[in-house]
Amino acid sequence: MDKRPNLLLIQTDQQSAETLGLYGNPALETPVLESLAERGVVFDFAFCNYPACSPSRSSMFTGRYASSIGVHANHMMINPAETTLPQVLKEHGYQTAIIGKNHAFMENTKTYYPAEVADREKASVLRQVFDYVRLADHGHLVDGYRDDPETMAAHEWSHTCWVSPLGHGTNPARPEKCGTYLLGETMMDYLENERDPEKPFFAWLSFPDPHTPYQAPEPYASMIDPAKVPLPPKDMMEGKPERQQVAYLMDAMDTADDKLIRKVRAIHYGMIRFIDDTLARMFAKMEELGLTDNTVVVFTSDHGDSMGAHGLIQKHNMFYDSFTHVPFIVAAPEYQGPRRTKHPVELIDIMPTFLDMAGIPIPPGVQGKSLAPYLRGEDYTPREFVVIESGEEGEPMRVSDITVRPEHPFDDRYFVWCAYREAWVGKGKSIRTLEWKLNIYASGEGELYDLVNDRDELHNRFEDPAFASIRSELERKLLLWTMEKEDRFPLNTTVKLNYAEVKAKHA
Repeated sequence: MDKRPNLLLIQTDQQSAETLGLYGNPALETPVLESLAERGVVFDFAFCNYPACSPSRSSMFTGRYASSIGVHANHMMINPAETTLPQVLKEHGYQTAIIGKNHAFMENTKTYYPAEVADREKASVLRQVFDYVRLADHGHLVDGYRDDPETMAAHEWSHTCWVSPLGHGTNPARPEKCGTYLLGETMMDYLENERDPEKPFFAWLSFPDPHTPYQAPEPYASMIDPAKVPLPPKDMMEGKPERQQVAYLMDAMDTADDKLIRKVRAIHYGMIRFIDDTLARMFAKMEELGLTDNTVVVFTSDHGDSMGAHGLIQKHNMFYDSFTHVPFIVAAPEYQGPRRTKHPVELIDIMPTFLDMAGIPIPPGVQGKSLAPYLRGEDYTPREFVVIESGEEGEPMRVSDITVRPEHPFDDRYFVWCAYREAWVGKGKSIRTLEWKLNIYASGEGELYDLVNDRDELHNRFEDPAFASIRSELERKLLLWTMEKEDRFPLNTTVKLNYAEVKAKHA
């Protein structure tokens, strides 16, 4: 039997770190995640590399930045010519499984990139890199349960909360017929009946929640008292990029009051607690099967949800911590280090970390940094900063371009603004240390935040002469980072001459 560790990636969708009590939230208890943290380490400063689903997931599974792999927005997926985590693990003897939401891997190579995949048998597409595939949709549909009448009804009802910016509510379905519960059942069935016990496994348990639609069954819908839900500080948007004002109007947040924001947040928190309770059953099954002590577990999310912070909802083409700061818990066998650390982490670090823990060489081109030395108690030099990217090429929409918009948060004539392609036009990059954050946009706009004295990112110091030296230093670091990480693929094989050969010949 192969004794290498099992690898389990548990990922939620659109959950910022601040939703959890582990990161200081007083309103939500998640006892299972807290128990996971007790046998592992909580990374206080973990960040996605792009604040939207597909670019974040695609960069995470390739260990490469979105700009390197050419995934600039949510309608794009991983180029099958890229090397991905499940592909490498499968080639080295791991059984691979996806249970839940995908939004990263293409289904085939015939429709996309037809000329770029040299070996189609090794292409990084969904059903070639994963041995076991059980997919789930936003709402409640999960493979294996899609024909269940109660599950179908739960799914259809959930979409009444999907079609407006702040739609939310209590799903009348039983919890046992809802997607989060069914994903737990699917995962436990995989562990007990479907996996090959002679092989180590890599499983991606990918919950579509607490992403929209904001709805949950009882008891979770009313588990959190809205009156006890913390509200973010008010952002007056003075000196902020115009894209924030556009999003504020297109989200209809100018018509949303604190009471409504608390109610939506309470539902969002209830969805997270539902996930936590589901994980309790899954971890109990792992313990029963004797898998706990030989499984590396990572819990994280693909990006955050502003939940009213900065006058915005969901995700956007911006770099506030509410969009980019994600939970990150790692429990590794025999880990004996600190229970918390301030070492900065990026989601692209997951690929090299898992490969390193499995004793598999990290492929060329991977830009993430393995956390395995830290987890093993070896010498480890943490990142000095993290970098986050966002946006497609083009001029971002201006307030003067708005001709139609939702009249109120429940206006079902318009979908939420962040789902529109236009919301993601306008490239930007962000560099964040523990003390400072600099956001640079291709439009020429910028933001600079003193995170020690302004952790809520309310006061933009980009044009303040008193902070010019800080801005200049961060701009220089970002420039050097950009040059260092410039993609090296494809390799240039056209050059035939080099001076070293000539020198050796005539020495």
